[in-house]
Amino acid sequence: MNDQFKVVLDIPYPKIEISKKDTLYAYKVFKVYSGNLSELTSIAQYAFQSSYLNKYKDLSKILEEIAMVEMKHLRILAELITDLGLIPYYVTYCCGTRANPWNSDYGDYTTDYRNMLLSNINLEVAAIKDYNELINQTNDANIKDIFKRIILDEERHIEIFKELLRQYDSYE
Repeated sequence: MNDQFKVVLDIPYPKIEISKKDTLYAYKVFKVYSGNLSELTSIAQYAFQSSYLNKYKDLSKILEEIAMVEMKHLRILAELITDLGLIPYYVTYCCGTRANPWNSDYGDYTTDYRNMLLSNINLEVAAIKDYNELINQTNDANIKDIFKRIILDEERHIEIFKELLRQYDSYE
């Protein structure tokens, strides 16, 4: 596969070191960890698509590799949530500390190729928006750096999905 679809960036992730425990902030991090438009949802959605499109080996591999990057994000967020003082269950919190379990219905299971790519782009755009909101809600420079690094991956995923969409549309 050429560099046009290179999924993994050659930029290290910052070490996870927080300035202090902050469970209230940890509750907010669950939105990107296991909310409806989260890393967990991305993993499930891209794994489904990779399996569904298995006969298209190159595309299936791209989706699988992107899912693996999202798994890296999930692990980073789990460690961050733990360090902030909570246990990283697959839940999200609304209205303070009321937990809602992650649900597989959060994923988009469309089997139309173009709609898959559009859904993936929207998922990545939402992730960037949510990470930027989290950046604005903390004074911890390291947490900000971690989220900024994750955003670089999400932006790369958008580039890949847009290129795949351009290629698809040119064949139509």
